[in-house]
Amino acid sequence: MPFQTLRGTTDLLAHDLTSWRRLESSALQIAQRYGYQELRTPVMEDAALFLRSVGETTDIVQKEMFRFTDRGGHDIVLRPEGTAPVVRAYLQHHLHKTEGFAKLFYLGPMFRAERPQAGRLRQFHQFGAEAIGSVSPWVDVEIITLCVHTLLESGVADATVWLASMGCRDDQARGAQHLKDRLAPHRATLCEDCQNRFDRNIFRVLDCKQPGCHALAQDAVNSLERQPGLPPTPFALCEACVAHFDTVRHGLNTAGIAFDDAHVFARGLDYYTRTVFEVRSPRLGAQDAVAAGGRYDHLVEEFGGPSLGACGFAAGIERVLLAARPVDPVPVATARAGVYVAIPPKSNVMSEAFRLAQRLRQQGTRTTMDYDGRSLKAQFREADQLHCQVVAILGEQEVNAGSVTMKDLAGGEQRTLPLDDFMKAVAA
Repeated sequence: MPFQTLRGTTDLLAHDLTSWRRLESSALQIAQRYGYQELRTPVMEDAALFLRSVGETTDIVQKEMFRFTDRGGHDIVLRPEGTAPVVRAYLQHHLHKTEGFAKLFYLGPMFRAERPQAGRLRQFHQFGAEAIGSVSPWVDVEIITLCVHTLLESGVADATVWLASMGCRDDQARGAQHLKDRLAPHRATLCEDCQNRFDRNIFRVLDCKQPGCHALAQDAVNSLERQPGLPPTPFALCEACVAHFDTVRHGLNTAGIAFDDAHVFARGLDYYTRTVFEVRSPRLGAQDAVAAGGRYDHLVEEFGGPSLGACGFAAGIERVLLAARPVDPVPVATARAGVYVAIPPKSNVMSEAFRLAQRLRQQGTRTTMDYDGRSLKAQFREADQLHCQVVAILGEQEVNAGSVTMKDLAGGEQRTLPLDDFMKAVAA
């Protein structure tokens, strides 16, 4: 083969797209049920958008962005995540003035130059939702509920919601200093990545998979004083953040959403504040996050807008499909739909057959036909492979009589009908 897909990308063939369309349609319908409107942003954005939002010390910016200079000298990236472009669009189109509180849903491809593995491609796809314009903890509850509801409808039945709070900016500053003070004597024993993260983003140490780093981070977290009844957290939460987190947990209990708040973790992107969550599935192995999100109360203001709270989530479509229960294929007999217009060999009726196909399509009927003069046997075989419900045979005899011979591939019945009656029968 002279040409193949680039490493970390994949083709989606017809049989792949059946499950993709089912998932995308379900996600959009559920989002609309919750009052979210769809938004689509370009796959290319100004690099500064992500440098400012995601954070210059994150792996996304340092290692994973597809970044290039265009012919005009502009610093461009292929979008690595969806939140920053949605907030950019929210401000660019003045939704903060016309709508105030906006609930937006998106889906589409994202790009990261990371090492490809199962469920983690260089071009991958996400769906997600962003609720912009409120600081209420009940918005956090709605976002998490929407995420879980969508995953359940998509067949992800055995996932666990990990819930935590990263506190406000003041809490994060105190937490970062505490971690540095506790880890400084052990800095030389940390892995190379964590040593690099120490000064730039100490919270990334919490996500390290190296046993030594993990143990040191856990010890540092456990040494932090916290209010009675508050789950483990690397942040000494202020009173307002404790109240916010308590309301989120109460709201999820009210909504019947099970969650686990006993694990210490922090979302790696710089814009997160207060509530963060991940939905993890055992079907995905070590890289088990199928969806994640949280609150980001400063991003709108940092992009030049007003001070507005916001919360959102994103789920990887490839990862959702890997984590979902296998779906039994629909039996061919019940999956048949549409019409195949067949022309007997050597019949000079192509114009009439094409006109019939167009009438069927304009009527709303899925229709295909043969253009190569193959035998009726070959055309019937193709119609069966395409799971068509009906073969419409149109030869010179039918054209002269103003009729169509109709073969039902599911039941086997064959009859000749006047053209108008045939159109009504197919539409029924």
